[in-house]
Amino acid sequence: MLSSSLLSGLIISVISTGIYILISDKNSKEEDKLKNKKIEYCTIFCIIMLVSVIILYFTNRNNDKIVSLKQVNPSTINNNPPF
Repeated sequence: MLSSSLLSGLIISVISTGIYILISDKNSKEEDKLKNKKIEYCTIFCIIMLVSVIILYFTNRNNDKIVSLKQVNPSTINNNPPF
C-alpha cells in the first residue's frame, strides 16, 4: 500500500517537475544559475513527491480490504433466543 503510493508519487513528481522545467527553462549558461536551478528543481521535486505521497497514502488506505473466500460456519454457541 505504501509502495504503490510511493510509486505513484514518484511518477507524479517526475512528470510535474519535467513540465515545470520545460515551462520555466530560460537559456542561461552561467554556472551559478545552473547550480541554483538544479537546487530549485530538486526542491520542487521533493515537495511535490512528499505532498502527493501523503495525499495518496491517506486517501487509498481503506481500499486494501481482503475478502475471505472461505464459507463461514454458523456459530453454535448461544444462538437461542432469550424467550
